Formats: sequence, structure tokens, C-alpha cells
Amino acid sequence: MAKKQSSMAWKVAMKRIRHRLKLGYAWMLRRHPDYQPLFMLGTGRSGSTLVVDYLRSLPDVECYSEVLDPDSAIGIGEHERSPARATRHIRRSLQSLRAPIRGCKLMLYHLEQCGLTVDQVQAAFPRAKYIIIYRESLVEQHLSECCARATGQWMVRRGNTPKQARIRIDPEGLRLFAHSTRSLYEALLTHRWLREHAALLSYEDLAADPRACFAERICPLLNLPPLEPRTALVKQNTRPIAERVENYAEVADVLCRPEFRQHYSWTQDGAVGQLRAA
Repeated sequence: MAKKQSSMAWKVAMKRIRHRLKLGYAWMLRRHPDYQPLFMLGTGRSGSTLVVDYLRSLPDVECYSEVLDPDSAIGIGEHERSPARATRHIRRSLQSLRAPIRGCKLMLYHLEQCGLTVDQVQAAFPRAKYIIIYRESLVEQHLSECCARATGQWMVRRGNTPKQARIRIDPEGLRLFAHSTRSLYEALLTHRWLREHAALLSYEDLAADPRACFAERICPLLNLPPLEPRTALVKQNTRPIAERVENYAEVADVLCRPEFRQHYSWTQDGAVGQLRAA
């Protein structure tokens, strides 16, 4: 196992070197035209990958995935975790794209690890727009993450078979996950200026009606006409929770508790960035 992990780390390091050369070339040798920065703010298994895949299907939009992920070739190393270096990497990443609208995923915990606040991001990119994606069911989000870790399959494209795993739920682990996830969103949504610069949506709404989410929230945010989003991704976990949880009989009552659901919305009384949790 250690040898396999070492080999994977070496491959990521080599890919990161090549990617940094690409970023350096784009920064030094390309013109720097104006563009619209776009940041997807979310947490793991919240639907951010689906948002990015939909965005990539639109004209005039290009997006990276998680540019602050220390385990990704397009990310930053642990020794680079500082606000200044993280901001520099985000800026160079967007410069390497060519579309008028250039985006990337900024996971809330990666921002926290870098000590980079959303206020600092906004100061560095004053014209930025944001898409805030969250999952109403924290049980489903936790199960999705556990299943992905167990199977090693983090996304499934059309034509491939989703890998399945039965997960044993630890109630205390679930509570800690729910608390930390909600805390990240609650802290984010205290920034009153976000309402004028962001679209706020749940994974459940996006999965149920992607056309409406784009036509009513995302396309207006980006000053785009209503467009039909497309994706090659397919849902990984389609079975009922009772079939996916190994100890379902023991934890069924726990999984139904209100503390494991969340819902956020902008208020209508002019107070920007207020939230409602349920």
C-alpha cells in the first residue's frame, strides 16, 4: 500500500510540474485580456463537479476543477498554503484559459486550509461571480463521500458502471460531518455582499431541473441567454438508503433527524446574505 501511494504521489508531482509549466507559459507569453472570473463554492460531494460539467457545455465558458486541492495535479502543494500563494495560483490558472468566462472550483475547506477568505478572493477578483452549491441531505452527502472513498470512484460518465459499496454509518461521525459542513456554509453566507454576486442552489434542485437552474439563476448571473446545459455524468448512488447502509436498522431513526438536513435562501427584505436552515 505504501509503495502504491508513493507511486501515485510521484505521478501527481510529475503532472503538476507539467501543469505549472503550462501556467507559466500562459502567464508570460500570452496577452492578458479582460475576462469574467467565476468561482464554484462548495464542499465535497455537494454537486460542484456536476455544476462544472454543465458549465463546460456552454459557449464562452471554461472551467478548471479544484485548483487548491493538494492531491490534484492542478492544485497546490501543502507548502504553498498561504493566502498570497493560493491567490497567485488561482490567478495564473484562470489566465491559462481562453474563454471570456473562466472559472474554477474553490472548495470551502481548501480556502480554510490556505487561510484565504472569500473577502480576499473578492478583493483579488473584484468582477468575480460565484455559484454556491450545497446538498440539502447531509446524510446523502456523507454516504456519497464514504462510497467514493470505499470504491475509489469519484465520478461516473455515461457508458460506465457505477461501483457500489455498503456503508456502515457511525452516528457520531455523521454528526461531526454535518456540523462541520453546515458551519462552512453558515460562515460563508454571513458575507452580505454575496447576494449581488452569487447564485445559490442546492444539488437537489440542480438534479431535478438543471434547465430551470441555469435559465433562472446561472445564466442571468453570467449575462448569458438561457441555454440548455448538458452533461455526460450519471448519478452514482441510485439505490434507497436502506440498501446502501449496512447497519440501517440500527441508525434509521438517527438518519431522519432534522439536524441532517439544510436549506439556505436569500431573504427578500433587502438583508443580503441572510440564511435559513431547516
